[in-house]
Amino acid sequence: MENENERICGPRVIKTYLEKITAPKFDELGIKPSTAPFLGEIAYNEGISLKGLTEILMVDKAHTTRMVSKLIESGLVENRADSREYSLYLTEEGKRTADKIKGIMDFAWKELLKDLTQEEMDTLMVILGKISNTVKEESA
Repeated sequence: MENENERICGPRVIKTYLEKITAPKFDELGIKPSTAPFLGEIAYNEGISLKGLTEILMVDKAHTTRMVSKLIESGLVENRADSREYSLYLTEEGKRTADKIKGIMDFAWKELLKDLTQEEMDTLMVILGKISNTVKEESA
């Protein structure tokens, strides 16, 4: 039987809602929703390796390699490493696109949370912080 919290508003429901808002805007940028988190993390952690991206985004290495290859092929990311290692940086176009993605995501989250009071937002942030710590501990 389905968990009551999942039925009300689980991660899948939130993800679907956010994708409904962001997907058309990402399409206008020529970005797939699946590559956006990778571009965002590289923007936040320039010089990051494939291993670092894999760990932060909690996906498998093959998926990270595919997503990064797409970003490199599209001219949004470059690998500045000399060997088989990766040191990933945004190109100028990548920086512009990452800024637009951040704006799109900020708008989507504001839409999702618009009915919460400041007190509810503060409580949500505490709860999400605790969940984040649990996830990090479990995946370490």
